[in-house]
Amino acid sequence: MATPINSPRTVDCPPPPLGCAATAGEPCFSHGGTRERHNFHGARTAAWQAARLAAVPAAKLIADAAAARKIRHGKHAAELLAENGYTAEADRVRQAVSEQHGHMSAKQAAALLLDDVEGGESR
Repeated sequence: MATPINSPRTVDCPPPPLGCAATAGEPCFSHGGTRERHNFHGARTAAWQAARLAAVPAAKLIADAAAARKIRHGKHAAELLAENGYTAEADRVRQAVSEQHGHMSAKQAAALLLDDVEGGESR
């Protein structure tokens, strides 16, 4: 079975105690490697999310500002993007905020940009 592009399985799982050290493409294991997990270790999911964000600088800018609690709303994310020269991305976020009648968080704005780049595979 092919590994989906939009999955934590595309990155290596960190070594114990945070993960199981499964290589990219392999499932995570539990119980000393005797049982296949139905989900992923949290550290593997975090590594996958970091890799996704690194591939989209505009989304990383928003995610970093949201994590530092500098911005909270999609409107603020659009302003931050525009200030840093990401005008097309800022327009895309402004459009989405308008379509959702102002109901968009900064994290949702970053996810929107990731989905746009990844072809809208995840939702």
